Amino acid sequence: MAEAATVEKDGGSLILSGLLQDCREALQTASSFKASAKDRLSERVAPNGRIENELLEIEQFSFHGFAWLATYIAALEQMLAWAERLENEGTFGELEALMLQAAFGEYLQQITGGIALSQVEIFR
Repeated sequence: MAEAATVEKDGGSLILSGLLQDCREALQTASSFKASAKDRLSERVAPNGRIENELLEIEQFSFHGFAWLATYIAALEQMLAWAERLENEGTFGELEALMLQAAFGEYLQQITGGIALSQVEIFR
């Protein structure tokens, strides 16, 4: 993100200033991270360009985690597209902004800190 976001307090808005642009930039970074993760995983299971079943079995946890990572990023893409449609229509209000902000905050935190795959498994 180019500039730190600010939040008004004491009765003001809780919405980050520049929210849509921050979300665009964060999504771009998350998508680059996903592409890197895909490349690394491909190197581990398809060293000769074709997936090897025994390597796939060994890397099953990584594949499961990557699937969740890709799902989170797809959800963020859809959230941002929804918000941008509303913004273009002039109907992007406080509630919608807070929903977008919460979704990005939660999913980005999990992407960077660990995605819970179950009660005892976290993908980092």
